[in-house]
Amino acid sequence: MKVLLRGVHLDLSDALRAYVDEHLVSHIERFADDEAAEIDISLVDTNGPKGGVDKECRVTVRLPGLSAVHVTETADSLFPAIDASRDRLEKTLKRTLEKRRDAHTAGLPQDTGADVPTY
Repeated sequence: MKVLLRGVHLDLSDALRAYVDEHLVSHIERFADDEAAEIDISLVDTNGPKGGVDKECRVTVRLPGLSAVHVTETADSLFPAIDASRDRLEKTLKRTLEKRRDAHTAGLPQDTGADVPTY
């Protein structure tokens, strides 16, 4: 999986990179074991040093054969925004992959041996 990480209006420290890798990328990698898969992460400080609830984690996941999944979460610091993004991405990817599986097998288990219509 190709990982693109960028900071917009903020510097990415080694600790922040490690946190993103451990708490976001490692959880999403289980959905995409393909080299063509890509996760694009943008960590943004919208107000700059003014403070407030202005830290965003924007994540776009592109998996082969599926449309891109995009999630944006805002919080008062980056760490909760990263965690919230991970949770939403996991739910969305599970739902997307389940819909794809249901459409492919017409809702039948794969081992039934029944004739499955092709779409």
